[in-house]
Amino acid sequence: MKSSSILILVFIVFGLISYYLYYNVFDLLYNNKIHPLIEDYKKNFNRKNRSIEKQVVWTYIEDPIFFDQDYYLQLLEKKKNVPILFNFCLQILNSKINKEFNDLIVISPNNIKHYLPDFPIEMNAQSKYTQKFRVDLLASFLLSKYGGLFVSPGTVVLKDLDEIMYNLKFKYDLITFGGSIRNVNSCNDKNHPGNYIIGAKHSNPTILGYKKRMLENLHNNGYVDKLVGEDLLSYSIIANKPDKYFHFNCEYTGNVDYRNHVISLDHYFGYRPLDFKNEENLIFISLPYDLILYDKKYGWFNNLSEKQFVEADTNISIIVSKEIYNIK
Repeated sequence: MKSSSILILVFIVFGLISYYLYYNVFDLLYNNKIHPLIEDYKKNFNRKNRSIEKQVVWTYIEDPIFFDQDYYLQLLEKKKNVPILFNFCLQILNSKINKEFNDLIVISPNNIKHYLPDFPIEMNAQSKYTQKFRVDLLASFLLSKYGGLFVSPGTVVLKDLDEIMYNLKFKYDLITFGGSIRNVNSCNDKNHPGNYIIGAKHSNPTILGYKKRMLENLHNNGYVDKLVGEDLLSYSIIANKPDKYFHFNCEYTGNVDYRNHVISLDHYFGYRPLDFKNEENLIFISLPYDLILYDKKYGWFNNLSEKQFVEADTNISIIVSKEIYNIK
């Protein structure tokens, strides 16, 4: 009887050891071979809902001159009124998204009411509000309601977005990039990020505060400064003190060189080589799209054909053409 009890105890111990080895050692080795989202999927698995909800990467595009006739922007379809730079940026962004886990949604003046029926202003080039303010307001509404990653038009994505989207889903509630256009010293200051690219979970308190502040400034004598959204995001971050928050400084967004000097739009549209700070860290090149579209100084660039764009040989055309070539 005693020997039988010992035998049973041995089998129990053996079973527990086997269980541990299988689910900790073998499982760990196995997970090293698959996408990290699968590993976290097993940890966060909800048996009542056996599907992984895809996250969304959002962007926006509009004609510099918006027509009244029915118009629908098809992603990757070349439209003569959308400058080739922005068309290429869409193609590159689309190529950097893992469609198994994430989706890309392009908002345009025609489909915005489908996603945001209560959006308070018209989204077109004829609006009395600057495009920068309109897009900032749009980002605050989309991220508040749906969450995801908002990438402003004219952003060149240089690396796959898997890691950022993974971290947004499982590790952080808010992710920001770059620094204030007004102050290069803000590049390492997470309280004063840029707002061209923002990642957040839906109903995030900081983004809700950002949206509230944007709405409060909506009727500021019919004029809103183009940098107001950036300032209001900073105010909301400082007020809410977000906990699960990560910030990528300017060396990840192509805003500073190795001397910590700002890389301006003129540098990108010029021919002198760009000396990025830690070029291997670059994830995005965040361009001030509103200046590209509406500053007459850059009007020539918006009228280039695809062939002319590639042959322009400016810094930005070289960078973008290389990414387009890698897609094809």
